[in-house]
Amino acid sequence: MYLLITIITKLTYQIIKIFRLGAGYTWPGHLALKLDKNILSNKKLYPSKGFVFISGTNGKTTTSKLISLILEKKGLKVVTNKSGANLLNGVASELILNTTLSGKATSDIGVFEVDEKVLPKLLEIISPRTLVLLNLSRDQLDRYGEIDIIVGAWESAISKLDKPTHLIFDSSQKIFESIPGLFKGGSTGFVVSKDLTEVVSLFGGHNSKNVSAALEVVADFGIDSQEALNILKDFKPAYGRGEIIEYRDTSFQIFLAKNPASINNNLKLLLSNKVSTKNILFVLNDGTPDGRDVSWIYDVNPHLLKEACEGKAIFVSGRRCFDMAVRLMYAGVDVEKENIFEDLNRAIQKVSERDEVLVFPNYSAMLEVRKILTGRKIL
Repeated sequence: MYLLITIITKLTYQIIKIFRLGAGYTWPGHLALKLDKNILSNKKLYPSKGFVFISGTNGKTTTSKLISLILEKKGLKVVTNKSGANLLNGVASELILNTTLSGKATSDIGVFEVDEKVLPKLLEIISPRTLVLLNLSRDQLDRYGEIDIIVGAWESAISKLDKPTHLIFDSSQKIFESIPGLFKGGSTGFVVSKDLTEVVSLFGGHNSKNVSAALEVVADFGIDSQEALNILKDFKPAYGRGEIIEYRDTSFQIFLAKNPASINNNLKLLLSNKVSTKNILFVLNDGTPDGRDVSWIYDVNPHLLKEACEGKAIFVSGRRCFDMAVRLMYAGVDVEKENIFEDLNRAIQKVSERDEVLVFPNYSAMLEVRKILTGRKIL
């Protein structure tokens, strides 16, 4: 049965690619889990050196990409959810697609970003060699609930982990203080001693934390910090995390803004003059990946919002564009009526009249923006 499921999963992926039905990183795994809900328990799928799991509200994609690049440059074959499909179906897809015809894993190490709510479920199935906890902040209240609910689920799952797992966590996050004491294995709290983004092509102090976490992980593989940082000089940001896309002679720089913490970080970045623009496009959706409740936009620092937007042309789009426009107005930001578009295509065409645009989209909005600008889907 296992071998049949791997064949069906791979065929599904090929059909999706041939008919351009998407990137194919979620549906194959979804189908595999429907056929066998315990498929992830099959150790034939497991890389020879185990797994590294990364979770947190922000920074998962960037940190997993940092770790993957370092390990690949050191000669390890890495399987990772590079598309950002971080639910069980995304993990299942990548593991099954990286097997031989006989269903045996072909990779040395699995580096997976894992959704905060899904992490406890995955830890019940797989004990990773390394578990990285980056941060927790309010995000998708209708899906996750308050932070305490997530912390409670994490504590319960982590307390049951086997000793071989190495726990790496942000020691500056007070919410993680109780977790090491519940854990049977070794733990390391990472700290940021300097701005590591000067070495890596990333922006902002929050990314210094992501780099610090990555350095702690690769140290377990015998790779020292300086060697790892030398490798990261070639690092390119993950999609939607500061990437620049040229479209119709306009330069679009995209910074994912999916919750208060990420928007505040992006606004600080703009105020630090590390990135500059005269035009900002906010895109707010309420799709399944985002959560229906967008009240979190009122947790964004209003002073940062007003100061960062001052003197700039502001555009707003997305299915909840009017909510975002009202939020901006409450912060004292002027938004002209003709610059508000429910239709993202119209918004993109409008801002394409400018030389450069900074885009702040939440998750599903980021996927839509990239699809318009690049002509292809990620997921």
